[in-house]
Amino acid sequence: MGQVHYVNGQTLCGVFYRTAKTFPDRPAQRFAPERFDHDHNGELTWSQLRERVELIGCGLLEMGLEIRDRVAMASANSPYWTAADLGTMCVGGVTTTIFPTLSLNEIRYIVNDSESRYMYVGDEKILARVLEGFDSMPTLQKVIVLRLNYVSDDPRVMSLGQLIQMGQDSFNKNISLYHHRLRNLNLSDWATIIYTSGTTGEGKGAVLTHYSFCTRLDTIDECYAQGNMRLDENDVCLSVLPLSHVFERACAQLLCMSYGCCMCFAESPSTIVADLARFRPTFFSIVPRILEKVYVTLNNTMSADPKKKKIFDWACKVGREALEYRADDHGRYNLSPSFDPKVMPPVLRLKLAIAEKLVFSKIKALFGGRFRFGFTAGTGVGLELQLFFWAMGLPFLQGYGLTETASSLACSKLDLAKPGTLGQAQFGSWWRLADDGEIQVTGIGLMDHYLNKPEATAEVMVMEGVVRWFKTGDVAEMDEDGFYRMVDRKKAIICTLNGKNIAPAKVEGCYATSQIIEQIFTLGDERPCIAALVVPNFAYFMEQFDAQGIDYDKSVLKYAEINGAPTCVEVGDDFIRQPMLRTMIDAEIKENNKLVEDFEGIKQYEILRTRFTEENGQLTPTAKYKKHVLLKDYAEVIEEMYRRDPAGHGAAKA
Repeated sequence: MGQVHYVNGQTLCGVFYRTAKTFPDRPAQRFAPERFDHDHNGELTWSQLRERVELIGCGLLEMGLEIRDRVAMASANSPYWTAADLGTMCVGGVTTTIFPTLSLNEIRYIVNDSESRYMYVGDEKILARVLEGFDSMPTLQKVIVLRLNYVSDDPRVMSLGQLIQMGQDSFNKNISLYHHRLRNLNLSDWATIIYTSGTTGEGKGAVLTHYSFCTRLDTIDECYAQGNMRLDENDVCLSVLPLSHVFERACAQLLCMSYGCCMCFAESPSTIVADLARFRPTFFSIVPRILEKVYVTLNNTMSADPKKKKIFDWACKVGREALEYRADDHGRYNLSPSFDPKVMPPVLRLKLAIAEKLVFSKIKALFGGRFRFGFTAGTGVGLELQLFFWAMGLPFLQGYGLTETASSLACSKLDLAKPGTLGQAQFGSWWRLADDGEIQVTGIGLMDHYLNKPEATAEVMVMEGVVRWFKTGDVAEMDEDGFYRMVDRKKAIICTLNGKNIAPAKVEGCYATSQIIEQIFTLGDERPCIAALVVPNFAYFMEQFDAQGIDYDKSVLKYAEINGAPTCVEVGDDFIRQPMLRTMIDAEIKENNKLVEDFEGIKQYEILRTRFTEENGQLTPTAKYKKHVLLKDYAEVIEEMYRRDPAGHGAAKA
């Protein structure tokens, strides 16, 4: 058992004040000033952020905030998100995070379950949603719009600017109470409540304490130090993923706060290319789907020019050849700058230098040119995709953690990375695999309990003597080096009528870099074979149909904003019945069936004309399929699939 420092025993607020004192004039936040009324010209130092946090805290005290009062937060990422979160914690409040895309019903459930007194909202759209149901949230007293200059004549609403002004006006009155509460915070105090995504039902509010996060930060520090990845005040993080989720909160906001790094705010996932160029981060976290789209876009762009495609393919081949010299006999790669390239033959080093100049340097420039490493959140990156980026010198690593564990339980190290794995168990956490392969963990960083759900807490938190074990619900395998490979969620495992256990993640992962299939949901519990609901890549086929003069009804197309970009979410029946589309999808499914065991292959499928989205309730805010919703929404379609001749092909259905 390694020594655990608990960030020197400080609370999150103590860590923040230590960093603000150590690096007062270093940049703490950078953002596009035009998006935030040119606030501080787009940059706040640590001392300026501390002043803002104190004014927000004093404003909350003036409003009557008591210790352990809940303050809900429904906003996209912004510099104000972080300031409001810290201001709330420093006076003993508890931030309750809400994904900004959630429906009124979901917002109402979280606000009422947490009994939130106040609520931060990011913009007028969220405000309108909240005000529509304000009277059905009896504990809610005031809604604070996270804008400095927002004006409303509604007495239920105020702006962040007004809250800051209230803190300024009452500063002399409240600053002593502010520091009294700050000094009396301890590690057992609640820091935040984060609700699980609810893929199989109602979300649960995980109560995370200062101890949960601070012990986790300490173990991440040890992991980074051993893996040649340590951060300092010169590092720059780009915040892309939602701060409402524990992963970004811990591995962006809190890591920056711990090391004194500068945190930059992307406008949205759709603007990430421009944001990378603008802020030039040294590290950031990303979802695999974005990397998959980068891969597909690069291949499509190069394929348009045979000469460029030939050079690109050659460079990738050289990169993969050189990458193997970084691997040891156990398939563990040293991706750190400490690797000595002289172990490679001189001719290969020359080829790699040419590949770097012609191809890799240009792709690295797209990531800002200073990228050190990054982590992927959510479902894992496919093995070939991971090696593709590693070969170019872009080490995207995989880790593992849950809301209930305050983020990272396992971590891949830069100098000891094994592709396709979650990494090894982190310091301070001890793992065991149950008989069915479920990951169970004990040690530091665990949640305190699920809010208002003692039965649900008892189901996942098991006491064995004085040791508390958390049952993650995830199934994994461990290799001889202690690296873990994810199989799937325990509840997601499909058990067919023939008694075969199949991990949907394995089957669906075959389509991660597909150009023609956007989403695929596999099923088969108590059925004779695996079937799938297939959503085509509507944008791809529109482009193909238009180029080839294939007619389809454009009047029925429906669009929605997804990740900040207009996206087609519904097409007509005629679109999905086009022979070209059906033939290409059928061919891809047959080809990918060769990559899995016969009993894992998709035997029946339906092509859908509607995309799975948060708005239709079929996706969580973290883009996971809501299995219970999909099975209900497509119950008739599924029954019809299984009535077909097993030797038949999938048909296009709405």
